[in-house]
Amino acid sequence: MMKQMMHSCCGPDGKPDFDKMAAFVEQQDRSSVFDVIGWALFFIWVGFAWLMGIGLGYGLLGVGLLTLGMQGARYLYRVRVEGFWIIVGLAFVVGGFWEAWNVAIPLAPIVLIALGIGLLLWRVFRSGKAPAD
Repeated sequence: MMKQMMHSCCGPDGKPDFDKMAAFVEQQDRSSVFDVIGWALFFIWVGFAWLMGIGLGYGLLGVGLLTLGMQGARYLYRVRVEGFWIIVGLAFVVGGFWEAWNVAIPLAPIVLIALGIGLLLWRVFRSGKAPAD
């Protein structure tokens, strides 16, 4: 992170640009505020869901919506959106719907198959050639 700051906080002449440094620090401060708010809402939701006896499906759905909502707020406030948490949020939403609607097909095998296919496609398209080449 320090290297990123040093690279992005220099002016065209290579010398430190204090306005860019101040903007970088402000963005980092906003990012940590979003992290704290997100974790606080997570603990509040889990405590509320547990206390009220909300089912696992709706609990997972709530966690997923909170996670996606926080990434949406980060986007609106021009703070770096974290792709990992978008994937985690989507997984919680899918798992929540799956559990709440009592889908007869187990979710884990479908997720594993999808991950395997995704990895294969990523590898093929990333290298631009078939694995045998």
